[in-house]
Amino acid sequence: MEISDHESNMQVIKDVSSNFTSTFCGDMFSFALGLMLLRATGMSLSFGLSMIIMPIGNLVDTYPHKRLLIISLVVRIGALLIYSIAIGHFDGSGKLIPTIGFLIINYASVNLSNSGYMASVHELVNEGHIQKLNSLSQSAASFASTFSPIVAAGLYVIVGFRLFIVFQLTAHVIALVILLTMNFHYLSYPRKSSQTPQESQWAKFKLGLNYLMAHDFLRYLICIALFLNFIFAVINVGLPFMIVEHLHLGNVTLGILNSADALGMLIGNLIISVSKELRHLAKILAVTMVIIGTGLAGVGALLMAAPEQLVVQLVGSLMLFAVGMSLAFMNTPFGIYMQKTVPTELMGRVSSTEMSLNMMSIPLETVFYSFVFQQIPSGIVFIISGMALIAVTGLTMPAFMHVQMPRTDHATQKADRQRL
Repeated sequence: MEISDHESNMQVIKDVSSNFTSTFCGDMFSFALGLMLLRATGMSLSFGLSMIIMPIGNLVDTYPHKRLLIISLVVRIGALLIYSIAIGHFDGSGKLIPTIGFLIINYASVNLSNSGYMASVHELVNEGHIQKLNSLSQSAASFASTFSPIVAAGLYVIVGFRLFIVFQLTAHVIALVILLTMNFHYLSYPRKSSQTPQESQWAKFKLGLNYLMAHDFLRYLICIALFLNFIFAVINVGLPFMIVEHLHLGNVTLGILNSADALGMLIGNLIISVSKELRHLAKILAVTMVIIGTGLAGVGALLMAAPEQLVVQLVGSLMLFAVGMSLAFMNTPFGIYMQKTVPTELMGRVSSTEMSLNMMSIPLETVFYSFVFQQIPSGIVFIISGMALIAVTGLTMPAFMHVQMPRTDHATQKADRQRL
């Protein structure tokens, strides 16, 4: 059944609304969680804990996506309710115990939801709305992220941490209601028998991994994403530690800098949403990675100069705005490329494999940068990280500069199915 333009537009509106609500409350919760742990423990690791997750098995290509997404949200709601009760029974560094347990469950669920949504794009909208759905959904998330840190920084002082749990619970319930109203048009394609031993979770993970290994540019993108995620932990871990603990510039300054990053992503995704179909994928990625690396180095130089609070807020915001806009022009086209290239029947396991690989690296990068900033609380860490990203881009990207965005996914999917 062909999905009409009208229904595609309605699905886009529902997805954008759900994404905005979830991201706004979710980012406020993460910001408040980081502040609460930072005050309780005094460790830079505290802000990075919200980035630590464990990979989960790939279920997305086995069960209906809507059912999995509903289960995922219900699990998140249950885990948050338990956490809200448990956190009050711990003090100081002891708060890390229930927090780590909650984050493992919560972000495993997030991984399942992200894989499910990635795999269900063709079930929600027609092909002409794929770029629109991706860019507007990311725009909604970026818009929410722009204002949530500022709101969270002010509210945290007034209402404390517990009210943020209520906000997050409310967002999950709203997202669940919207999800229940969405219509998933399941595609018909041959599935292998689930009775054979080869259909284990490991076999599905291996199939997705084999697909990635067979496509050079897609494999390269995954490796670059892993490296970029590792490098970007310098912002997730180092920026809160440097601004709040080392330079004592306050929560508001941190909120402004985080909002500038999110605003850049918002503007970038809005530009993508009204642009013609993106074509020169590799060139776009090369430029954005150089800008990100330069922006990180610039932030490091700014922090080393230790100027007045207003200068950090203004100049730092401009740099992080450029970083955020560049991230939009990297993340959104990458998602579109996967959806136009990977066969629909493999999208769940391929996207889950990609997310799992990224997730496995997150604890390493968080612990690494937490240790580095405890030993070297300096902007030099940002400068070295930015220069490393520029160097890797210059050494690896030229080999793929000819790669462009596929115009359609039908021919590719048909050819890939024949090889399965």
